[in-house]
Amino acid sequence: MVYYVFPLMVFLSSIYINRTFDYTKLIRLGSYKNWIVTKAKQLIVFDLYFIGLFLGGIIITAINTPFSMGWSDIGTINESGNVILYTLQSHFSTPFVALAIQIGLFLLTLITVQLIMCVLYARFKKQSVLHYLNVLLFVFGTAGFKIIPDSLPLLKAPNYLLLFHGVKSFNSIATPVIIIIMMLTITLIIVNNIDRNRSSMKQFSTANYPLIAYMSLCLLGISINIERYVNEDLPIWNMLTVTFTGTTNEMYSLLAFAYYVVVFIGFIYFVQLALQRYLSDMSYFTIIRYRSMNRWFLSWFPKIVKSIITLLLSLMVVTFLIAGLNGYAFDSTDNLFQTIYHFIINGFFQLLFYVLLVIIVSIFTKDVLKSFISLLVLTIFMMPGFRLNNFVPVGLNSMGYLLENEQLFYISLKLIGYIIIEAIVLILLLNKKDYTF
Repeated sequence: MVYYVFPLMVFLSSIYINRTFDYTKLIRLGSYKNWIVTKAKQLIVFDLYFIGLFLGGIIITAINTPFSMGWSDIGTINESGNVILYTLQSHFSTPFVALAIQIGLFLLTLITVQLIMCVLYARFKKQSVLHYLNVLLFVFGTAGFKIIPDSLPLLKAPNYLLLFHGVKSFNSIATPVIIIIMMLTITLIIVNNIDRNRSSMKQFSTANYPLIAYMSLCLLGISINIERYVNEDLPIWNMLTVTFTGTTNEMYSLLAFAYYVVVFIGFIYFVQLALQRYLSDMSYFTIIRYRSMNRWFLSWFPKIVKSIITLLLSLMVVTFLIAGLNGYAFDSTDNLFQTIYHFIINGFFQLLFYVLLVIIVSIFTKDVLKSFISLLVLTIFMMPGFRLNNFVPVGLNSMGYLLENEQLFYISLKLIGYIIIEAIVLILLLNKKDYTF
């Protein structure tokens, strides 16, 4: 599979991509993106034919062997020459499940590589680039067995081609599949933007560097915290707790506090930028268009609510992905529901409180900057000696409360109460008869 089947498939794919490229077809399709998508669909059909032929050959070869729906007794023998069967039967209930995941993993890897080849050919239009990639993949696969140490499973090509190697190296069924899906996703993003002008891409990066810096800091913090506990044998769900600990009545760490401010207060910074744009566009013409301040508010506020949900889900998924890549197990824990509830539900209520506070102060003072400064001042109440028994609802979504067995539903009720008060104040502000622009 590593030395013959996969290199043969990649080589045939490179020949097919080069020989079927035609500028007239490219003009007819209208863009490189459409050409890549069309070529990828054709290669997927080719892959399915090959897998079907491969499975057919295996079935014909095994036609005289005894048939069973389960693992054979040989699979339970833990001997050096039987490591493949022993590893697979210890992770999968039936050989058909293992076979289905093996085919899926191999196809995902092959499709990802073929998509990368299409991107490279669309970019350089040279067959030599594809040949260099063929050689690189072959050498990379060879090095995965002898040269690359077991401590670097991410760099071993066999882990993404053969299910046995992936399960044995990562001690997880999901990890190799997740890694390939992430690579495929990144490649699809590149395909979706391949027709863009490079100068416009540079302008986009320059204009959005605060967002890029924010995302980088979030990823860096998640990676560092997960790496700290990699030898603690913790389940993957606990990574939400150790990463987003924040501060509580009994726990305070400067790094945890700083990371909380970066992630959650940093998110409010981008909300403040959007709010500044909405307020600057507000005029008598805007009110005439929406007929009331309430409709104007409801025209953009749901987008902020969706962004809160997107942030929390993204942080959770990325945390689990990085933890899975580092070998954390997907073992269930007694506080799994509490962990997810506190991070998502209380996190949503806490961010909604921050957003409404910023909106109220902005509308009241006509100055968005003052609202964000006010929120930064409130973070003082997250520090020791200033918490006032959580009277000021700041930092209540800190995951450290799980370690103190705090009543999570009580936190939810407290945040909901403050949100209701904010909603009443906001309604009064939006319905002022003498509101000036």
